[in-house]
Amino acid sequence: MKLFLTSNPFLANGEICSENDFLWNFKYSLPYETNALFISSFYKDAITNDRFASKIKDSFNSAAVFFKTMDVLDYRSLTMTKEEILAHNLLIFADGDVATQNDFFRAIGLKSKLEGYDGTILGIGTGAMNLAQEAYSIPEEESDITNPDYVRFYEGLGFTKTQIIPRYDETIMKKLGGFSLRDRIVTDSAGRKFLGLPEGSYLMSTDGHELVHGSFYKIIDKSISKEEAGFMPKSFD
Repeated sequence: MKLFLTSNPFLANGEICSENDFLWNFKYSLPYETNALFISSFYKDAITNDRFASKIKDSFNSAAVFFKTMDVLDYRSLTMTKEEILAHNLLIFADGDVATQNDFFRAIGLKSKLEGYDGTILGIGTGAMNLAQEAYSIPEEESDITNPDYVRFYEGLGFTKTQIIPRYDETIMKKLGGFSLRDRIVTDSAGRKFLGLPEGSYLMSTDGHELVHGSFYKIIDKSISKEEAGFMPKSFD
């Protein structure tokens, strides 16, 4: 199985990011005929899901990566069976909202339906976060920061132990009210290990062997360090 955890592999103009050999590595992880499944975040918004799926397909087509099929998993396809899902040799997990996407996954029993999956998985932002054993829901509103009952951690799909924070450089600059999101992330790292990925960096896993391409940040038990490419997150263990 090949796993790609990214912030966003698409540039503003719709092209695929080639930084850190992403396009090359992704392209050659796919079989000759690719049957793709776009797994939504906001599963009730069919129009947006179809639009994003179409844009993703067009972006890859422009980079000479062609999909035979491009299906969408949202409220219209809740009854998709395990066999139907596993028939797709590429799964694309959408960006969006961690909690909303996670609720959708649990409602349709996606974790059990993905047992034994042996294709390629692309996680984008939120989708990459929910692929971990434990998904970290970064606060998005001021009330999330101050609410003691705000749920920050969810059971993820379990494809990796590595918890990424996508768009790390951008994320840590945000303030919610008077509260620093960087400080919140550092606080939430107590007893945990996060991997901060700036735009253009990504984690690639081949049959469980993980390697970060591009610069990254290690946030371990309230301490932060910036590192260069070549880090193997298994050393987190």
